[in-house]
Amino acid sequence: MDMQYTNPKHFNAYIPGGSTPSREKPRRTNAAATTTTMTTTTNENKAGNSNLNTNNRRNPDLAGDSSKPSKNNNSSSSSNNNNNNIVNAHHAQLTQRLSQYTRGSDRRQVLRSLMDPHLLPRIHALKSVWVEDIAAAEREAAGERAALNGVKFLQVKNSVGSGSDRPDARSTPVDSYFLQTLREICGHMCDMDGVDADPMALYGGLLLRLSRSVSERDALEVVTRWCCGKGELVALPLKRRHHHNTDNYHRDPSSASASTSTANGSKLAVPIDLELYVESGNVHAKVTMAHELGVYRRTDLEAHGLKRELSAWVALVLVSQTPSDQVSAAKKLDKMQYEMLASNKFTHPKPWIFMDVDVVERINFGTGSSVRMLHLSVPEDKNSGYVKKWDY
Repeated sequence: MDMQYTNPKHFNAYIPGGSTPSREKPRRTNAAATTTTMTTTTNENKAGNSNLNTNNRRNPDLAGDSSKPSKNNNSSSSSNNNNNNIVNAHHAQLTQRLSQYTRGSDRRQVLRSLMDPHLLPRIHALKSVWVEDIAAAEREAAGERAALNGVKFLQVKNSVGSGSDRPDARSTPVDSYFLQTLREICGHMCDMDGVDADPMALYGGLLLRLSRSVSERDALEVVTRWCCGKGELVALPLKRRHHHNTDNYHRDPSSASASTSTANGSKLAVPIDLELYVESGNVHAKVTMAHELGVYRRTDLEAHGLKRELSAWVALVLVSQTPSDQVSAAKKLDKMQYEMLASNKFTHPKPWIFMDVDVVERINFGTGSSVRMLHLSVPEDKNSGYVKKWDY
C-alpha cells in the first residue's frame, strides 16, 4: 500500500477539518464602542463623534491612523538595527583577523579568534528545513545510525555491487529497524488520548528533519560565511561514509570498485539524536544532528592539485558576505565544496582547524511551529597538537 504524505510544509493534518489555525489578532475595544448604541437623533451622533475624537486624542494608537507608528514598533526596530550593526561589526573584525593571521600562518591566533564568542557567535538561527523528494529523504534516513529516545540503532548497510551487478538504489526500497520503530511510535502516539494527529503525516514530517545532506549544507553555509576570512580559508566536511553515496556511481560507473573500497575505510558519521514526546495533546520532537567540519588553508588545497577547482573561491566568499548576493553565492560555493570533496585529488588532507557543528530543531506538530538553531564550537581536544594526534 502506497503511503501518502501531507504537504510537509504545512501541518493541517493535525487540525480537524484541515483548516489553518487562525492568526487573526483579537479585536481591540476602544472608546469608539460607545457609538455602537447610536440613535437616530443628530445630537447623540455628535456626542458619539465627540467622544471618539476625545478618546483618540488620549490614545493615538486607537485612532486608526496607520501613518503614525507606535513607540513600541519604533523601539523594537531600532534595537534590531543596533543588534544587526553589532553583529556586522564583529563579523567584519573576525574576517579581517582571520585573513591577516592566515596569511601570516599564525594558527594560534586564528584559533583564538575563532574561540572568541564576541567575534564568532556560538548560536545561529536557521530556516526551516525543506526537502522536495521525501522518498529520497527516507532512503537517506534508512542508512543512518540514530538514537531514538535514548535507544540506539545500528546502521543498515546497502549492498553495493560493481558495474551492471549493482542494484539501482533509487528504485530499491530501503528500510531499517530505526524507521520501522519510528513508524510504530508515531502510530502509538497518535492513538493516545487527547492527541489528534495523523501518524503518516507525523512520520513524513520527521523524515524531513532526518536529512543529513540538507543539514550538512546549512551548517557548511554558515561556517563558510563566518570562518573563511577573505577567501584564505576553505571550509569542508570531514569525509565520512555517507559522502560515498550512490550518486557517485551514476556519475562515474568505472570508479565503482575504488569508491566502494574507500567507503569501507571511511568513518561513520555521528548518529542522529531524536527525541519524541507528547505534551498537552501535542506531539513534540527534538532532532539533533552533529557534523564534523574542517577548515583548510586554500594554499594547502591548491598544493594538492585543487588549484583549478578553487579559482573562483576568493571572489565567491567575498560576495557571500554581502546580504544582497548571499543566496546565489552560497549555492555556487556549495557546488564547489562538494566537487572538491568528491575529487580524486582530495586525498584526506589534514584540516588546519577542526570545528564541530550541531543543528538542533524543536518541533511542535500540533501547532506547526518549529525552531531550528545551529550550535558551533571549536573543540580544544581536536585542535591541540600537543595533547594527542587526533584521528580524523
